[in-house]
Amino acid sequence: MEFFDFADKKTLFLTVHLFGIALGAGGAFISDAMFFKTARDNRISRTEMGFLLLGSRFVFAGLILLLVSGALLFSLDPERYLASSKFLAKMTVVAVIAVNGVFFHTTHIPRLRRHVGTHLPSSDEFGRYRMLLLGSGAVSLVSWALAIVLGTFKSIPFSYEVIVGGYVAVVALALLISFILRDYLLPTHHR
Repeated sequence: MEFFDFADKKTLFLTVHLFGIALGAGGAFISDAMFFKTARDNRISRTEMGFLLLGSRFVFAGLILLLVSGALLFSLDPERYLASSKFLAKMTVVAVIAVNGVFFHTTHIPRLRRHVGTHLPSSDEFGRYRMLLLGSGAVSLVSWALAIVLGTFKSIPFSYEVIVGGYVAVVALALLISFILRDYLLPTHHR
């Protein structure tokens, strides 16, 4: 008797998928919260940067688990998944999460590392790119939340266009809120 004989492939792949969501979304939410907590004193210490990097590794690991387990789930019934507006919308959201993650690692992480120990509001560079950082955080928060919501429903009675249109509207609202609250969230000396 094999150890996993009691579970079918779909259950195993789905379990890995849920771990991916937990790691990815949990890492994203905790990293965002840690960043804003550390930025409140207008500095990021080496220790705080280490925790932010750890959180981003959890997000990356979660995304890899999601992609691999998602591909395995898809392989079990491709026709059904391709006919599902929920699945197609979720793939769009996961693609946005992946692109935003690459952008975060290639743009934000190096800039944050350069600012470890410096007074953030006094930095011209930080002042110039803080909206990109806030925007990336807003996209991440909305995208991970929607990935969770889409994953919990067995089916959704909306077309792909309606789901993605709603997603774009919520992302736009999150970006607007980030812009309005930018001086509260990440103050600079350029007020």
